[in-house]
Amino acid sequence: MKEKKYGLIILCGFLLYTFLPLWAGKRVGEGSDIVSVIKHGIQNDGTVIGPELNELVTRSYGKTLYFPAGTYNLSEPVVLPYDYTKNVNILFDKNALIKTDLPMEALLKVGYSEMTTPDVTHRRFSYIEGGMFYCYNVENGIMVNGLKQLVSLKSISLFKGRNTHIRISVTDDFRGTGSSDTKIDNVTIQGISSNEEVYGIYIDQACCDCKISNTFIYSTKYGLVTKSAGHILNNLHILSMHTTGGLDLGVKGFRSTEGIRVEADGFFIFNEVYYDTVDRGIVVAADRNPTLVLDKNIFYSYLPDFGTSFLYRDHKAAAPFQAKMSNCIIEVAKQGYKIFDVSSEAIKNDVEGNFSFVNCAMRNSHLLSPFDFSLMQRIRGKRYDVLSAPEQATSGLQAVDSLQWYVLGAVFVSPYRNLLKLDLAKDGMVELDLLFTREKPEIHSRMLRSPDGTSFQLGYVVKDEYCILLLRMSRGRVYPTICDVLGNGCFFATPSKDRYYKPEDYGVNQNPVILH
Repeated sequence: MKEKKYGLIILCGFLLYTFLPLWAGKRVGEGSDIVSVIKHGIQNDGTVIGPELNELVTRSYGKTLYFPAGTYNLSEPVVLPYDYTKNVNILFDKNALIKTDLPMEALLKVGYSEMTTPDVTHRRFSYIEGGMFYCYNVENGIMVNGLKQLVSLKSISLFKGRNTHIRISVTDDFRGTGSSDTKIDNVTIQGISSNEEVYGIYIDQACCDCKISNTFIYSTKYGLVTKSAGHILNNLHILSMHTTGGLDLGVKGFRSTEGIRVEADGFFIFNEVYYDTVDRGIVVAADRNPTLVLDKNIFYSYLPDFGTSFLYRDHKAAAPFQAKMSNCIIEVAKQGYKIFDVSSEAIKNDVEGNFSFVNCAMRNSHLLSPFDFSLMQRIRGKRYDVLSAPEQATSGLQAVDSLQWYVLGAVFVSPYRNLLKLDLAKDGMVELDLLFTREKPEIHSRMLRSPDGTSFQLGYVVKDEYCILLLRMSRGRVYPTICDVLGNGCFFATPSKDRYYKPEDYGVNQNPVILH
């Protein structure tokens, strides 16, 4: 029985060895749906390829071009048709290198030939899969005509681009639906420099509803720039620190890097996006009012003293937009970092709850800018909140200097009245009735409990749109507690309770107005 079993295995192996190459040759050859380009005279040894490659494209409508491993040196971009009925899909071997020695607009242009009005009832995906695109000599690695819906870019590597690696834009030839539905999956982009105008992915106007997943963008100044909305991002890693042959200015040169720049109205969903050593995570254009839903986003810097803000608004425009953050992780590495670096007008007038900061984890919160709004968002909506840490968390506080003023918190410019209670434990309790408009603050203080042999002073300083409340004590360690009785969102405390904040931490150098 064993002899028969082994004989059968040997026979099967012989049949596979004999007939599999014949079957593969039939699949990848003339008359099949998959056409091997090297069987049609296309060189993959680095020799310059002329117009014969695009001529092969025009003879392969409705088929898939297969590029075996090797180097394809182009003299003109590969241009694929716009008409759905003439789709040409491309399958690159994972070791197929696509390059050019000439300055060109792009290596691959999808949807830029056969510009006839398509039958939208016959819409189907156009696939480009695999390959390594060396983008050094081109303005764009891959260009997608946004009017051609359902283009899929998968398992592609693009590198050394000096301008844009993937550009999705529309032509002026036809009117489209405004929805490109381009799908980018498992793509790796490595630019030449984070200090030059290098883009990972650029999405132009009228190219909505793109899906980007499992993608890594590295060494670009802008990871993703979009002028259209409706995009869904899932598992995107943006690292903008290093250069790979471009202009290297050191750490200082990376200060203007941006993870995602939004220049459109409409909605966006960012899920599991990792902003890795990027100066500003998300930038919203000044004249745009998007809705951002951010879940499981991460900001981290492995460079000390690096990073400006997580969510930044150009020119601090006061026009409303929405940002819903949940389950995010923010690890602050630089003193003065801001989570919400936006207009105070947009925050203080947020009666509709446009901003939320829910179930998020922060590390090194003591480095946050004292004017950061994210901490206020966490306490928003509560009528009564104790804004100091428990006593065990203050064990590291140093004894106060009797000549030094310390910051209790700040109040926005607002038409709403604030009622604050300052509790100094046995030392007394003070009530502050405060109205801070753009004119001089109106503050009335009332002693609720007399101090026990300890003197203290209250004061304030106005800086820009904030009234900064100050306290000076005469002795020892003090753990003041402030209760925002009305809870109207105009008051926010210091970022951390493990140290005292001084006026200079808030950029204040003038003497305060004495209240008590």
